[in-house]
Amino acid sequence: MITKDIEILYSGMTEQLESINGTLKDSLANLTDSLSCIAATIQHLRQYLRAHPFADDRDEIHFFKYTKPRFYCWHIYVVELHHILGALPVGTDQMVRDYYMSELGVINRFIRQHAFGYEYYLADETAKDAEFFLCRNKSTFSPGQEHQPEDSGFSTEMDYLFSMFRAYEMVRDFIIRRLRLLYRNPDNSIMAELLVGRKRRWSGDKVELIEIAYGIYYTQRINDGKAEISDIVGWLEESLDVDLAQAYRMFVDITRRKTVSYTKYLDEMRGAIHGRIEESFKYKPKKRIPKN
Repeated sequence: MITKDIEILYSGMTEQLESINGTLKDSLANLTDSLSCIAATIQHLRQYLRAHPFADDRDEIHFFKYTKPRFYCWHIYVVELHHILGALPVGTDQMVRDYYMSELGVINRFIRQHAFGYEYYLADETAKDAEFFLCRNKSTFSPGQEHQPEDSGFSTEMDYLFSMFRAYEMVRDFIIRRLRLLYRNPDNSIMAELLVGRKRRWSGDKVELIEIAYGIYYTQRINDGKAEISDIVGWLEESLDVDLAQAYRMFVDITRRKTVSYTKYLDEMRGAIHGRIEESFKYKPKKRIPKN
């Protein structure tokens, strides 16, 4: 399969989702538009698959093990996020914390119910790939798909479950971010001391961080390339105490640069490193002349 075309399709979907909702890590602005975007993209993916059939079983396994779950997890994620935010209690911080903890419990229960599949997913096992990710080997009621309509030719035994695992990891990260926000002004002095000790602040331009974030994303250096751009942006926000809510907009501005490099800050970093190394080579301490 032509992975470059699929990457363009995926990038277009995530960019459109960000334009609808922001970074999609702290809120869901429009469920209907988000689901429409995802559904349209998956339909394009189907059409692409019909135009470019699998070359062999290995090709098919890769698609249903990695590619389709990467797309479809967004459908599950936005639906789950909508339900979680819609049921958020109005009350004290403790009530909100308890609510989020109970939602984490739901995720953990699902993972326990599908422990073997989740371990297979985490370890990136391959022993049962033919059984799990070839359409011809799909059973009538696949794990986790009991309430899903039959999707002949576009589903396998485990691709939906792998989509669920990806989506629930994203939901879990969202909940943990919310819980951390609740603890930023804690009554608990121990937690306050821990948070103060970890504080770091970005003092450069935000757009410079966006270059770093997308550089990490496109070179796939975090979680074996499984980290989404929203995960990387959220990590940088949390680590450096900076608001990157307009990450997508800033990246669009980067792509529209005419007079400066798309990677202006990364080029500056590269130049600084080269300059420092070259300067270190120039410095050669004078040899002391031994006294007679």
